Amino acid sequence: MTNPLFDMTGKVALITGSTKGIGRSIAEEMARLGAKVVISSRKADACEQVAGELKAQGFEAIAIPCHVGKKDDLQNLVDKTLEAWGKIDVLVCNAATNPVYGPTSEMTDEAWDKIMDTNVKGTFWLTNMVLPGMAERGEGAVVLLSSIAGIRGNTTIGTYGVSKAAEAALARNLAVEWGPKGIRINSIAPGLIKTDFAKALWE
Repeated sequence: MTNPLFDMTGKVALITGSTKGIGRSIAEEMARLGAKVVISSRKADACEQVAGELKAQGFEAIAIPCHVGKKDDLQNLVDKTLEAWGKIDVLVCNAATNPVYGPTSEMTDEAWDKIMDTNVKGTFWLTNMVLPGMAERGEGAVVLLSSIAGIRGNTTIGTYGVSKAAEAALARNLAVEWGPKGIRINSIAPGLIKTDFAKALWE
């Protein structure tokens, strides 16, 4: 499939949380535009299934499982991608967690730490692993998935929203730091999308 605005032929795109929902849609579309895509989420079998379905359609895809809250997993994700394809042109930080719903006043320390470590620290780690390689080549693109919950207050997923506001701020700072080296960095803030992740909201 061709698109008059985008051609990703020969580009390597690494998308976290890409076995379902928004991340899978991004991976599928980038594959259609010619990119070699890395399918990644926590479950190896899910990664293999989605990569297999893309390859069956004639696209280039590999599966590398990764828990984005674990630094060693993230380093392995980057290393295996570079082993396979030698570079990362596009990074999409989509994987996130939201284990609890309800007001911030009821948030446990453990839940707060899990949300912040996975959604913010994991993104901080991964971008720091990938950006230097992009800078060496003088080009690259990074997209961080924020959320409308990071822009507007929310009584149901407020702490998740705080983590997503932090990701948007991280994108702005990374853009200032790495933009002069030829790298585009943006965050996007989806509204309510009918995915499994958001099921408790749209039901």
